[in-house]
Amino acid sequence: MSRNHDPRLRVLAVWVPFVGGTRDAVRPSIFSDSRVIDLWDQNAIPSQWFSAHLTRQPGPTWDYYLLFGPSARWGLVPGPVISQGGTVIGSTAALLAAIEPLLH
Repeated sequence: MSRNHDPRLRVLAVWVPFVGGTRDAVRPSIFSDSRVIDLWDQNAIPSQWFSAHLTRQPGPTWDYYLLFGPSARWGLVPGPVISQGGTVIGSTAALLAAIEPLLH
């Protein structure tokens, strides 16, 4: 977020209770930017839904990003997905490369 100050960029960070995580482990300061909305999901419902409908991986999807463009709509399956991958930190270069054209 610090590399790009475009107000059109928005982030939803969904925190889930994996790897011993609790609501107290959520650190909104990691994304100290007003364009980021932090959400907590004790039951990991989005993680399970993403696995069933988008990533098709067994078990819940976590430490994963989905990038949507300005024309994305949330229907039965949100989309179109422009880029996706994980781990988030491990995929930073791919994520930045996919975001850049959207902000010009």
